[in-house]
Amino acid sequence: EQYRSANNMTDRMAALAILVDMDSPDRAAALDDFHARFAHDPLVIDKWLTVQAMSARPDTLAQVVALTRHPAFSMRNPNKVRALIAAFANNNPLRFHAADGGGYRFLADRIIELDPLNPQVAARLVQPLGRWRRFDASRQAAMRTELERLLATPALSRDCYEIASKSLG
Repeated sequence: EQYRSANNMTDRMAALAILVDMDSPDRAAALDDFHARFAHDPLVIDKWLTVQAMSARPDTLAQVVALTRHPAFSMRNPNKVRALIAAFANNNPLRFHAADGGGYRFLADRIIELDPLNPQVAARLVQPLGRWRRFDASRQAAMRTELERLLATPALSRDCYEIASKSLG
């Protein structure tokens, strides 16, 4: 009801931030409505991407993967990359650090995809993997595996190579 009765974007976004964690048909309807209302405003759509990347729902990684194929997202736009991928990796510790390592694999895959397009932004995305020492042994191993995979990537940029190699050192 708070989402439906909001008379400004800030209140609507606050309600949406609560709805994204819920298992309710209202969640999808609110996300669709918010996108339709603000599709003309790229900065607001960045907020829409970020709020979904930060969801605590168990299917968040799958939703983030799906959003990488959404027309509102582009790997060629650094703001979109930060809004979705960096927000997930930096601001969603629950789902990024899932025990199965899926968040780490997803991030490494996106870094490899982004590196030829924008090595500086790709290098900044390596940083969450570089914090591996702060975690339990299984997560450390998973994060190190992804850093090693990055280093083994042919034609990896100097930017990414430097951050990844220093992270392992």
